[in-house]
Amino acid sequence: MLNTNYQPPQKTGKLTPAERDEFLRHPWNARLATVTPQNTPYVVPVWYHYDPEEGCFYVVGRERSQYVAHIRHNPAVALHIADDFHLEHTRVLVEGQAQIVEGPTAPAESPTLQQLVDDMALRYMGEPGPGYARLTASRPRYLIRIVPQRWQSWTGGEWAAHYYR
Repeated sequence: MLNTNYQPPQKTGKLTPAERDEFLRHPWNARLATVTPQNTPYVVPVWYHYDPEEGCFYVVGRERSQYVAHIRHNPAVALHIADDFHLEHTRVLVEGQAQIVEGPTAPAESPTLQQLVDDMALRYMGEPGPGYARLTASRPRYLIRIVPQRWQSWTGGEWAAHYYR
């Protein structure tokens, strides 16, 4: 689902907290980076839910997702969210710690997980989302909470000054 209703701020530079929260409210595909047991990076696209009050992200991983095993081994993660649609290429990068909050649990057996899966399916898929959520409600998943320790953000069509001065 394209984010054509998002309008980047008319500036170049770091996002304010309000601009960042507005940006993260939209259904961008995030890229989750984990560390494998062999200490190599592993990157996978994921849907996310950002909770601005808690200042954290939630990701729902399938029971057999490799990145869930990586998080068990090493909870250090990075989450990159980018607007690849507009020329300003607004983006947010967080580095933090992932915590497995719940699972493996089928959404049908967990009201918290079910609500999150329903919300994310609707947000990312639009009208077909609830049907997808119902179809997969019996399939076990993990609820993962990502607590940012470092934030970076950028928007605009120009380089940051430190790259050319």
